[in-house]
Amino acid sequence: MIDTTIQNKRKNEILNLQTDMLKKATDNKAALSESEEAQYASLDKELETIQLSLDRSAKIDAERVKIATPREQAVITNDKKAKFWAMGGYRKATELPSVADSDVKAFYSSLKDSASFSRYLIHNAALGEGGTSQAGGALVPIEVDPTIPAMAIEETTARSLSRVITTNMDIKLPYQSGKTAAALKAESNSSGTNNFAETDPTFAVTTLSAYQIGGKVTASWELLEDSAAAAQFIPADLQRAIRVKEENYFVNGSGSGQPQGYLGNGTTAAGADVTAGAATLGINPLLDTVSTLNKAYYGKAKWLVNRAEFNRLLKKQLAANQYQTFVTFDPNGDARLFGYPVAFSAEMPTFVASPAVNGSWLFGDFATYATIGDRGDSNIRVKVLDQVNAVAGQTVILGYRRSDQRILLAEAVVQLNTNA
Repeated sequence: MIDTTIQNKRKNEILNLQTDMLKKATDNKAALSESEEAQYASLDKELETIQLSLDRSAKIDAERVKIATPREQAVITNDKKAKFWAMGGYRKATELPSVADSDVKAFYSSLKDSASFSRYLIHNAALGEGGTSQAGGALVPIEVDPTIPAMAIEETTARSLSRVITTNMDIKLPYQSGKTAAALKAESNSSGTNNFAETDPTFAVTTLSAYQIGGKVTASWELLEDSAAAAQFIPADLQRAIRVKEENYFVNGSGSGQPQGYLGNGTTAAGADVTAGAATLGINPLLDTVSTLNKAYYGKAKWLVNRAEFNRLLKKQLAANQYQTFVTFDPNGDARLFGYPVAFSAEMPTFVASPAVNGSWLFGDFATYATIGDRGDSNIRVKVLDQVNAVAGQTVILGYRRSDQRILLAEAVVQLNTNA
């Protein structure tokens, strides 16, 4: 099966390469060259191939679990044309010109039969690292690197955008649902009196609760005692997993039995280049999105989008030879669009042609739009349970955080869906 760690690492490298290409083109106010376009397209294709491989591998693993078969099987060939090599001199390999069919069959048969395996081992030295314990193997020291490189966590930004508070119980959050309205009043005179019109503001309330998101890892006492790196790595990896799952709910959550997400709860973008909140990705629909937001929220406004969708915009801009400074980059590499900071989240949807999936862009003041409540405090709690599975010599490492998110002022954030 494929190595998913390597594949995901390569995906991250490709996205970084594409971002650098587009940033360079934007800074130089030039379109991608013909060779760069070809390279970008090649990277796109490689991304699709990697994702296809990952999806297929995941499906195969899932099906093998259902039928309880190994993920991989050893393959032994009886090919008569297999090449055999003999070692001679100092690291000099010589291909054996002729090998009897009986030897070929016997050699591969020995790989399947432990009883005859040793008869076909070739020893090039009396003592060596690869020999038996008696032949030198016991003398070779083995050491494992004490560090464990962790797979990169996906981009998570919701906690840095929403207002975050701590709660000790479920609390009611009031907000204004309707505005006071004024009207023209006719002058009172001898013909009669005219009163001021009255349109009072209206209010609503939502409940900020707490939903538990977490997970556990079970490890043997031997592993935890012998590997300090594992004892440190497991709690950190649990925390990363919790942050990723929370991000999914803070962006996409339904609000029913789970946090309420950003998507589908804000104001719908409108304008000349937008139809029913959706449009083909381009600068004009994004300008309409900015225009839809009440100017009062501009001071703290930010964009939120998937990085792949942002790169798609950059490519469209360059292809259309639009060299105005729509997209800029700060010295630290952070992006801006129309001067407003851009935040990235891997949980924001990206456009897919088939089967059709819309991309989404959010713009506005997220701290006014949404409130996150953390029960007790904002720390992720990690508990080490050494008694639960003690009879099996195992320790359970448990991590969780109780949180909720509710949308208060829908007008504070505008949503644009990109359908092409």
